[in-house]
Amino acid sequence: MGWLYVAVILLFAGPSGLIMSIYANGGMFSQAAFITLSVLWILFTYKGFKTAVMGDFSAHRKFMIRSYALTLSALTLRAWKWAIVLAFRPQPMDVYMLVAWLGWVPNLLIAEWYIRSKFKHFKLTFK
Repeated sequence: MGWLYVAVILLFAGPSGLIMSIYANGGMFSQAAFITLSVLWILFTYKGFKTAVMGDFSAHRKFMIRSYALTLSALTLRAWKWAIVLAFRPQPMDVYMLVAWLGWVPNLLIAEWYIRSKFKHFKLTFK
C-alpha cells in the first residue's frame, strides 16, 4: 500500500494539484496556499519514500505523518467550509480564501505536535 500511495502522490495527485493551484479561485492569496500545500505534499512524500529506501524508518515515519496530514487537507477544507458557512454566512470567495489555508495548516501543525510528542528526540532535518 505504501508504494501505491507514494506512486499516486508523486506521479499524479501532487503534480496535478500543483497545476490546479496555479489557477485556483481567490487570487494570489488562495493560489499561494494551494501551491505551498502541493509543494510540501510532494516534498514530504518524496522524503518519506527516500528515507524508507535508505532504511531510515524513523525519519520515514515522520515524513509520512506529514504527508498524510496534507493528504487529509481535502477533507479538512470541506469541514472548515461547512462550519464557517453555517456559523457566519460570509461571501463565497471570502470563505474560499480562508479555507485554502485552514484546510492544511492546522493539519500540519497537529502532525508536527504529534511527531514532537511521540518522538521525543525530534530534530527537523531534510537529509
